[in-house]
Amino acid sequence: MKKLLVKLIERMEKLPGKRVQPNFSCFGITDECFLRCKMCHKWKPDLATGSSPQRPSLQEWKRAIESLRNITEEGFLINFGGGEALLYEGVLDLVRFATDLKFRTNIATNGYLIDEAMARRIADSGLSSINISLDSLNASTHDYLRGVEGVYKKVSFAIEYLEKFAPHLKKGICCVIYGVNLDDIIPLVESIEKDKRLDWIYFMAAMQPNNTVPDKGWYKNEDYKYLWPIDKERVNSVIEHLIRLKNKDSKIVNPIPQLRVFASYFSNPDRFIKLVECNLSRAIHVSSTGDVFICFSYNKLGNIISGKIENLWSSEAALDIRKKISNCRKNCHFLINCFFEDDFPFSF
Repeated sequence: MKKLLVKLIERMEKLPGKRVQPNFSCFGITDECFLRCKMCHKWKPDLATGSSPQRPSLQEWKRAIESLRNITEEGFLINFGGGEALLYEGVLDLVRFATDLKFRTNIATNGYLIDEAMARRIADSGLSSINISLDSLNASTHDYLRGVEGVYKKVSFAIEYLEKFAPHLKKGICCVIYGVNLDDIIPLVESIEKDKRLDWIYFMAAMQPNNTVPDKGWYKNEDYKYLWPIDKERVNSVIEHLIRLKNKDSKIVNPIPQLRVFASYFSNPDRFIKLVECNLSRAIHVSSTGDVFICFSYNKLGNIISGKIENLWSSEAALDIRKKISNCRKNCHFLINCFFEDDFPFSF
């Protein structure tokens, strides 16, 4: 059955006027960050590229956005990420450029840099939505996870500034479920339900920290295992509570199948969560160095400095990687968290 599906995809891509369209994109425009997050080590020298690789210019990023426009529908979403995306000097110029080309745009941020001036600039950029990281209402817990004192207070100010100076911007919270903040999850949801300034809360499951040497058993590694919720009964109880809230039309935007996948994943992280193949074959990732990937587990397709996204997307290399993805059985951050699709059968 799987071989037949792969052959069907190949034939569809080769039909005149027929090709697989992207339905997820992330432009990781910078790896720089001033925080020292426990779950993300992008503040360290990059394992793959070193500390000073070539970076695309602002104009080259704009050309990449123009090229993406040629293979996507109006309203397609570009996620601008990092590192801390707001550290990139031209990020709001890129947001304005993408908005004018009829893209929806989103920025993921730790909130630290959002003062009155930044909030006004964000409003002027036409940004569609913003995700602010907040892992606990307990300031010491959030600051501990972010590795810098005072981050929680900065998030509180950021929400206030955005509400005042960018009132039409859709604003939400992104929270990752760890062992250290497990007791804080439900109080955080209850607070956001009452906060008229915030439109949603989105949960992610703990993964191996970014920019660390791949380790299948990372959650047992002494360096990271404190992030893992080891009490299965307690984590299941929290997730079931989230599902009950979701059924009551709460601000939780995760679909219920994704929440159930979280429970399955935390119960047995070595078991592949899907009953069918991975859906990442339709994703476009662009790294801070301009390298274009469908999935970071496979070779890059090329670079936006020297190539167009539309050509790279339809290349033979891309077709080959899509075949390989169909056989992948790895639980990863994008599959479970960022690019979850609930229209597939899952193994919960």
